[in-house]
Amino acid sequence: MTTQGTQKSSIVDEKKEIEQLKARIAELESQQVFATHEETIDDKIALDEYIPTMSLLPFALNLSTKEGGQGNVKKFTKFGEVKRILYKDLVDIMEANPQFLAAGFYYILDPRVIRAHGLDEIYSKILSKEKIEDILSANSEEGLSLYNSANEEQQKVIVDLMVNKLVEDPKSINLNIIDSISRASGIKIMDKVEDTQTLLEQLAKKE
Repeated sequence: MTTQGTQKSSIVDEKKEIEQLKARIAELESQQVFATHEETIDDKIALDEYIPTMSLLPFALNLSTKEGGQGNVKKFTKFGEVKRILYKDLVDIMEANPQFLAAGFYYILDPRVIRAHGLDEIYSKILSKEKIEDILSANSEEGLSLYNSANEEQQKVIVDLMVNKLVEDPKSINLNIIDSISRASGIKIMDKVEDTQTLLEQLAKKE
């Protein structure tokens, strides 16, 4: 009798534990659903929310909300400049200037926008400001690898940035990376540097 009683008690205890585990699992699942729901809510972007956006051009860039430079225009003057743009305006800018977006002339600094508009593939071929700067300070192998991973338009921008930097300081970029990118781009970077310096000297004489 004692053995049977012990067995029954053990079975009851096991059933209680199973029920407690089921209850705990149900509680955790409900918490997960709630957390996922909250995450979805947090991922929504309000039309009046400001989105940080960076210019990746070494010269002036105008982003307009309508084609042909019409509508609301956001003006950038230099590489790496950041402006906060209303999300509703940024959506119009993306639609009015799709070629600027694909080329990487500007960089949206909010991953929610990139995800919401399905830009992951485009952004996989666009280098950020930090990666572009890495090219300018890297050795030939590292810099060339990053350069080759950029799209064609960004590669042109990288060459322009190199020229500008070398005009300011001829020793600012590793000679190996200059040579490597000159070969990859088919552009004689040092020749462009000399031409730019000559032009600046001529302009200075006229002033």
